[in-house]
Amino acid sequence: MKKIAVLLLLLATHCAGATELVYTPINPSFGGNPLNGNFLLQKAQSQNDYSAERPTLSFVDKFQEALERNIINSLTRRIADGNVVDGVYNTGEFLVEITTGTDGSVIVNITNLVTGEVTIITIPVIGG
Repeated sequence: MKKIAVLLLLLATHCAGATELVYTPINPSFGGNPLNGNFLLQKAQSQNDYSAERPTLSFVDKFQEALERNIINSLTRRIADGNVVDGVYNTGEFLVEITTGTDGSVIVNITNLVTGEVTIITIPVIGG
């Protein structure tokens, strides 16, 4: 009985230290910590069951795409380095014509052979 009285006395004299409950959102879109963004995106992607159908390409199609990328990369490098060689390049789907303008600029005409769409890119002389 004496132990219970001492326990009750201790409990009665002890001050309750409660604080206010504050809600903090987790999602950074709603004011949460921005460092949670990557974590939440990874969780959402891991739960996503949808996967887009990928077309299966034949060896010839893959080879043609790789060849086109290689030609475009080498042309881009030449233009960026200033080693422009005027000419016409046919990649199968596109016809790329490179010419040097009268002011030294580089003019690239890209014609889509399937649709006939023409794109003209003019690269001006810098510091000339």
